[in-house]
Amino acid sequence: MPANGNTVDLSTSPQARSEARYADLGGELYVANPRFLVPYTARAWITVGSNPSIDGWAVTVGDIDVVSADYSHTGNMSQSVNLNGGQVGEIQQELPTDPGHHVTVKMRAGHNNYGGCPNSDAKFWIQVNGDTSTRVMFNLGTLSKLVDRPAEQNYWHEVTYEFRTQGYDILQLHGDPDGNVCGAVITEVRAFQRAL
Repeated sequence: MPANGNTVDLSTSPQARSEARYADLGGELYVANPRFLVPYTARAWITVGSNPSIDGWAVTVGDIDVVSADYSHTGNMSQSVNLNGGQVGEIQQELPTDPGHHVTVKMRAGHNNYGGCPNSDAKFWIQVNGDTSTRVMFNLGTLSKLVDRPAEQNYWHEVTYEFRTQGYDILQLHGDPDGNVCGAVITEVRAFQRAL
């Protein structure tokens, strides 16, 4: 449970489309490395800590895994990030926002299919600017209840997170503090800004 904020249950949400198109959300903001293609991995995953981090994103807590497209079953060439690498992790990126606007962040979030993870709830939280009052926890449910072959499939949820901007806001994505290595995996992070 997050220290503050809400929990959104996505365990029964429909499967998200890759490369989705969105209308009426405003202008799209630049997000560096939204599909986590750098660093590229041909292995199942590579673990990354705070130094050297990953292109466009700073690892600010613990470590994360950059997971190959094949292993995370993204359905396209996108790689993903497991927010619970060898331990709970967090990544963040400063977005080029203007003060006093509304931002909608969209991403696909899926499940870690390593070991016993398909039998655990996949969770993560999002907040901005280190402000716990903006924190929202997302519960994706249990992979083994969503697909027939968890070792060969994934179930991707569309995540929506909204906030009011201060200007050059820092988007923070944090793994499940109780999930060991069984956190959520994310990909295709996009952000849209519109006037209030």
